[in-house]
Amino acid sequence: YNTPAEEILSAGHHGVMLSNGPGDPADNPFCIQQIQKLFGKLPMFGICLGHQMICKAAGSDIEKLKFGHRGGNHPVMNLLTGRVEITAQNHGFGLVFPSLGELVPELSGGFKGHEDDLRFWARAGIAPVVDNPRFGRIRLTHVNLNDGTAEGIQLLDHPAFSVQYHPEAAAGPHDAAYLFDRFVDLMKTSKEENRNA
Repeated sequence: YNTPAEEILSAGHHGVMLSNGPGDPADNPFCIQQIQKLFGKLPMFGICLGHQMICKAAGSDIEKLKFGHRGGNHPVMNLLTGRVEITAQNHGFGLVFPSLGELVPELSGGFKGHEDDLRFWARAGIAPVVDNPRFGRIRLTHVNLNDGTAEGIQLLDHPAFSVQYHPEAAAGPHDAAYLFDRFVDLMKTSKEENRNA
């Protein structure tokens, strides 16, 4: 949490995993600044608090949820596949998706305005994309089907993605285990691109 981005970059790592943890992501300004420095330089995968930190680094608002997400059996729709994942969760804060930027209509099914209840995108079968003023295009990838909150994003112009829930929950459901394969593939692709550059 307190390692400078320069030290991470000089160590020759292939990617950065931002793990889950307790608390309000706004209490970690140093970490947020380091994540901003890492965007585009190393593949990143964020889980729970790590997801919130990636979102904060991209300039989003994070809100305290009226009812936190605790325990197992939270249905989350993957907007890219249409598949519903049964997830384990433990958090009290969430991403305010519209705060990441304006919708890109041509990448959001022609829609121009944000929806308060993100289940709209699940019903429409669309993974909407916003234009972030600092980091480019960001796609909403996962939505909580219980309360319509954001559960995952993907930076389209940088090798980074994150989810709000816990795909690593060993004793819980394994529906989201594919995310770790996706991160490994992202690191392999990035390493290959750097080798050919």
